[in-house]
Amino acid sequence: MTNIETRIEGSEKLIGIFGYWPSFHDAEVLELHFWRGDVNPDEERYIFPVLTVKLHLWEITNDVDGRGYLGTRYHTLSTIRFHDVYQFRMERFNHQNAIFALDMNHEERSEGPSPVFAVIFQPVALGVDASLTCIRIEVLDAVPCTHDGVPTS
Repeated sequence: MTNIETRIEGSEKLIGIFGYWPSFHDAEVLELHFWRGDVNPDEERYIFPVLTVKLHLWEITNDVDGRGYLGTRYHTLSTIRFHDVYQFRMERFNHQNAIFALDMNHEERSEGPSPVFAVIFQPVALGVDASLTCIRIEVLDAVPCTHDGVPTS
């Protein structure tokens, strides 16, 4: 079985920071941007809907601070683009949008283009709950940021 990161364009941007493909545990969805695409058969242009998501993610360590909280490191602001999106569903977008994990599975299907990615933003208590299917996933960037998700460079 192939690791999902080998099928995601630009995955090395996140792997270079974390040393592995992150689970996105406790990450926060900061922005979602939809573009309907640009389909013009007369000009043979077929760009289907695109979703761009900005996430603040980090790694939890075993270090405990003075308040009893686990430590964090590698705070990163990452932008991920999902191409040829369909079957999008979202609930509970709010002021925090923490997720338990970002599941991305590569699956075969019986009709239409195949394989596809089945993507699920698994919510936590105050998290966005979303899912989609898409043809391609791309990590556009991954930059260091503060604990509040503000880029440091």
